Amino acid sequence: MKRFEYPENCLGFYAEYIRTKEGPNRWVVLYKNSCTMHFDPKNAWRRLGAAKFTEASQRFKAWCVDLHEQYGSEEKEGVADGSFASDTKAIV
Repeated sequence: MKRFEYPENCLGFYAEYIRTKEGPNRWVVLYKNSCTMHFDPKNAWRRLGAAKFTEASQRFKAWCVDLHEQYGSEEKEGVADGSFASDTKAIV
């Protein structure tokens, strides 16, 4: 797992992009004492509500879209499911 912190994080706003080896990449956004996780760059930006029309939020949107273009369409390696529920052997 690799984390990219938003360069303009400040008191009251924190965002980071998390790249994972398995599963989808995601954004974690802390805003107004609430932390949310998003898999779509536009949803991460929409988290700002009415503040999404400010210059700072437009820079945040551009950062989200840039990271999504770089890492969003990565092919992930499949992992075999070894859980008990996926075992399909018949007992004879």
